[in-house]
Amino acid sequence: MFQPIEVCAIEYSQTYKILADHDNHEYKGKFKEYYSYPRVNLQYLMFDNVFDMTTQNDRDSNLFSSTSTFYKFVSQKDRIQSDMERRAVNIIVRRLIGDECFK
Repeated sequence: MFQPIEVCAIEYSQTYKILADHDNHEYKGKFKEYYSYPRVNLQYLMFDNVFDMTTQNDRDSNLFSSTSTFYKFVSQKDRIQSDMERRAVNIIVRRLIGDECFK
């Protein structure tokens, strides 16, 4: 399952799904570094091993604009764990404040 992520939260050496703003292709790549053009005040993100999932080909260019949409893979296992933790916290808070409808 993929979840949208802000550009500032992208982590080094993690794989992301990218929806480029200049074409309607979906890409997959491993984040390498931020790259900026100071003269025109543009920021790009550089990725390694970029693969075009739309055409099923490797991509030559590895720079994406910071205005592109980025998605992080979230495993269902992690989601199940966080749901269980949230439920446990809700039960504890309900008992503490005496409100059985608290969520």
